[in-house]
Amino acid sequence: MRGFARSLPLALLWIAGCSDGMLSALEPDVIRLPTGALLGPESRYLLVANSNLDGEHLTGSLVAVDLEALEDGLAEPGPPGAETTAERPCRVSLLAPAELECDERYLIDDERTLRLPSGATNIAADLPAGASGPLRLMIPSSVDRTVTWIDVLPDAAGLRVDCGQDGDGRCDEVHTLRTVGNSPQGAALPIDPARLFVDEQGFRFAYLPHLLGGSMTLIALDGGAGPEIVDVQTEFFLEDALTETGHAGGFAVAQRVCDPENPPERDEECARPALYATQRHWPGVRQFSVAIGLDVLLPEQNVTLAGANPYTVADRPYMGDLEFEDPQTGERMLVVHTTPPALSRVDTRIVDGVPLNETRDTVALCHYPNQLEVFRPEGREWLAFVSCYSEGEVAVVGLNTFTVIATARVGDGANELVVDVARERLYVVNTLSSDIAVLELDNLAPRYLEVIARVGL
Repeated sequence: MRGFARSLPLALLWIAGCSDGMLSALEPDVIRLPTGALLGPESRYLLVANSNLDGEHLTGSLVAVDLEALEDGLAEPGPPGAETTAERPCRVSLLAPAELECDERYLIDDERTLRLPSGATNIAADLPAGASGPLRLMIPSSVDRTVTWIDVLPDAAGLRVDCGQDGDGRCDEVHTLRTVGNSPQGAALPIDPARLFVDEQGFRFAYLPHLLGGSMTLIALDGGAGPEIVDVQTEFFLEDALTETGHAGGFAVAQRVCDPENPPERDEECARPALYATQRHWPGVRQFSVAIGLDVLLPEQNVTLAGANPYTVADRPYMGDLEFEDPQTGERMLVVHTTPPALSRVDTRIVDGVPLNETRDTVALCHYPNQLEVFRPEGREWLAFVSCYSEGEVAVVGLNTFTVIATARVGDGANELVVDVARERLYVVNTLSSDIAVLELDNLAPRYLEVIARVGL
């Protein structure tokens, strides 16, 4: 576990960078300041985005952690302090004997590593050829103001990544979105792109809120040469009414399924996406849609969420991640309040053609929560995991009772969360400690909901 940047907030890490002439390439087989992660095809690999947020290297990177090799290493760890090898990449931790620690160098195949623009946020997934087709990754970068798209293809060795990369692993310009229309004359992608969301209901779009500047970006997934930025709406998000910062921005997007038997009155044919975006500097969400055929964002109402009272704290920002509890029904939406720290359940049922958007339950969480992931095991209680960046913890909320049933200490800068259903694991990306914590999700295991291992020495 590395702690070189633990005291620096993410927004300030980039300031510490040096000039390009003094920078070196990031090693291709390391986990360093990771921010995003996603399971690859057939859950064989965990794809991890290294952000280079401190500017210490020329670029960030995308690496593929072999999860089969990780499971083999966890099954036969070495003793505390033992030298790690390709045959035995994991060992018992000296600092936490109940945990294993694994050397990522023996779990990452550097032939699959790509160079990413600095400031990678999340990794979103698209299936451009349908559910049975290859995976396409889309990765925003907040520092370089780009979105990189990468095709992930199966091959005999496991997977192959393709973004027109050169010999150094840098993606070509076709795979790097910078401007509207992908044209040199087009407006540049706005500042501070946040979490990109790919449409889940068959509308061929992706949605990208921006942390600052108040903008929302629309990406058409089937442009002439691939994904294409087609619209940017400025003043999409509201400014903080309680301060004079002038900040406005968003964090994440979720999509509500449309029921043809009970559609909203604004879209009785279910012909447009129904979307919610959290507002980073205003205590609520904004509903929006897209004009199909015109490829234009359609802002709708702003909705205040009253589950956590923003007047009780001086800290900012307000809202974090959001996700529908059951995506098949879209009746209950889970929303993270970053300050004051809480998780709310919002009733989004359609009544008389209008979504209720009423907060039903709220539970307090650890400090500075941001990311959310829901685990939906068959025949068991569903769980909501929320990572708390400042405290390096993950809160576990049981959705039957809507209470915190556990809080796990995972590492500095707890960030992205990835559920591995097949292995019953939760992978937690720890940005500041530059590792991946592995939590046990098997409810019959003796260390259920505890950290059992870390990837990254």
